[in-house]
Amino acid sequence: MSQKPGAPVYMFVFRNPENRPEPSPHQMQQIFEKWMAWIHAMKAKGQYVAGEPLLDRPGKVLRGPGGAKVTDGPFAEAKEIVAGYMLIAASSFEAAAGIAQGCPGLAMGGTVEVRQVMSIPT
Repeated sequence: MSQKPGAPVYMFVFRNPENRPEPSPHQMQQIFEKWMAWIHAMKAKGQYVAGEPLLDRPGKVLRGPGGAKVTDGPFAEAKEIVAGYMLIAASSFEAAAGIAQGCPGLAMGGTVEVRQVMSIPT
């Protein structure tokens, strides 16, 4: 990781519309190339810290003491499905939001939630 020393870290949470049409293999390749170009540009600037897409499989949501209540997810009533996350280093929230504007998923109806990660002293 080539993160800028001392820069705050922000998390991007990527969501896709639940009813988004499945792209063709050719479209998937083009989408992948756009994502990789965006990530490489962030790496070159020392902004990219980490990130991964999530598998398109149902998950589990645990609630209550000890996670006693377990339900399946994502939920049919959800309008968006969490598709992945990324950690980036930026000088400010505004700078992080500016970086998020380059997300290739936005052009396909996706959203990016930008949140600052709390630094916990070790």
